[in-house]
Amino acid sequence: MIRKTVFLLLLAAVSASAAASDKPAPAVNADTKESFATVSGWVDKEMTPGGRYEHVTPSDRSTVDAKLAEMGALLEKRGSVSQMNDAEKTQMFNNQEQVNAILAQHDGDRVICKSVAPVGSHIPIKTCKTARQMEGDQRDAQKFLQDRQNVQYKSGS
Repeated sequence: MIRKTVFLLLLAAVSASAAASDKPAPAVNADTKESFATVSGWVDKEMTPGGRYEHVTPSDRSTVDAKLAEMGALLEKRGSVSQMNDAEKTQMFNNQEQVNAILAQHDGDRVICKSVAPVGSHIPIKTCKTARQMEGDQRDAQKFLQDRQNVQYKSGS
């Protein structure tokens, strides 16, 4: 069952590098302590400002760090997933799922599509943007409204 589970974060990393190089993605296997060290380092880097997972909350960040540490300890103890007993494989699987769920939720590169009727029309159109673009649009809209309120306040209107 653990073999069936593939880190979403690994797939994201491979997809990003494959898209950049236009080459097929190589098979990735993070079932050893060496490959896990690379993956956990990448995740840690991507949770910093400007990274793919920069919007992970401090609470979720501590959860991810704790789960990665647990997975690292299991792999350090056994060397690979294939050397783990069933209880350890289950713990590894559950930790992976929790980390993947948190990262997927805060993935700035995930595409979100919405069907929205533009102003002046009743016919909805489908628009797709990355979560990062949507957050930027929301920040820009809030800034615009704040600036507009400041101008009205200063002019006495």
